[in-house]
Amino acid sequence: MSQTLLDVVHDYERQASRAVRWETREDARRTANYLRRMLGNREAVDPTRFELRLSTLIDLPVTWCERHGYRAVAGLEGYVIQRGDEPTIIAKVGNTLLWDGQRITLGEAT
Repeated sequence: MSQTLLDVVHDYERQASRAVRWETREDARRTANYLRRMLGNREAVDPTRFELRLSTLIDLPVTWCERHGYRAVAGLEGYVIQRGDEPTIIAKVGNTLLWDGQRITLGEAT
């Protein structure tokens, strides 16, 4: 059975929650955070699409939108995205942000 990077992140998070020694717990948490950041950065590399997942770090979609000239703010239920006087986009986990070269639109998860 092959593990995905997200599975490895979860393994480190479990190790951190079970660790007795503070140093062991902190090492496992730091490793999990590093791998989660690496996973998110890998997902954010595609300039044409960004899928919002539960595992997505909050700042990655914001940065992705800013690269396309939009302002994005993380909220309780997802992200509010807007550029100029264009209609506001409300994106939540499960949605995919799509860039067509001109504007961001919202795609539903498949």
